[in-house]
Amino acid sequence: MLTEEELKAYRTAGKLVAEVREEARALVKPGVTLLEIAEMVEESIVQKGGKPAFPCNVSVNETAAHYSPPANDDTSIKEGDMVKVDMGAHLDGYIADTAFTIVTGEKQELVQTVERALETSIGAIKPGIDVSEIGKIVEEIATAAGFKPIRNLTGHGLARWNLHAGLTVPNVKEETGQKLKAGDVVALEPFVTDGAGYVEDQKKVYIFRYLHDRPVRLRMAKQLLNEVKRAYDGLPFAERWLAKKMSKLRLELTLRELVGVGALWPYHVLAERAGGKVAQAEHTVIVTEDGCEVTTR
Repeated sequence: MLTEEELKAYRTAGKLVAEVREEARALVKPGVTLLEIAEMVEESIVQKGGKPAFPCNVSVNETAAHYSPPANDDTSIKEGDMVKVDMGAHLDGYIADTAFTIVTGEKQELVQTVERALETSIGAIKPGIDVSEIGKIVEEIATAAGFKPIRNLTGHGLARWNLHAGLTVPNVKEETGQKLKAGDVVALEPFVTDGAGYVEDQKKVYIFRYLHDRPVRLRMAKQLLNEVKRAYDGLPFAERWLAKKMSKLRLELTLRELVGVGALWPYHVLAERAGGKVAQAEHTVIVTEDGCEVTTR
């Protein structure tokens, strides 16, 4: 079970990021750049006394996740775009993770479906529930609306300094043998699409995470590895957060070397296999004795 101090930290992080989420909603509109949104989210988290638990993701249309705009990205939102904004904040390693989708047009069905899937999942949370039952809820709601859940994206457990800890919460009925217990902290994260229901890695990588110390050829690579290890405590970081430290080409080469030797983990941009639009909704919950507490309302 969580201590009172831990509960307070999770609740405070959740309240903080919920405020930022609502600020971000107002910014998502045609003409605004993805970089403006990401930087506003991250700066607001810091201004409110937290730190980003990971780079803000701003993923559009068939891009499902892991698009955190690089430095100088001038991509802007167009009318009709389906924009997913996924953000996290932490206080001394205690994480709150939340996401929303806005479509800048008339077709709201995907967004309404994924929000209904999230709220229904929250209502089902209790100690002892098999996580496959949550996946079943998401799958049934998605298919009843004529859409598909994304099979290879999941919700996840959270722990201090750990964004993906232990539990995996599927978005389809899939036997995992995992059951929730009181005190678990979980990010519920349904994804729904009008495409094939699967995502695939793209070549682009804008988010990384420290894994291990490894011998490297370049002195600059060693310095960068030591810096990200110290600065982010094993949580993901954005390429653009390092953009002022060296030229774009040199940074890309350095990150590539560190990934190649297994020192960093790359988060490839994920896109829907058939090019379908993707909607996402997410809240962080703490499992209680009689249900759950949503920290990111």
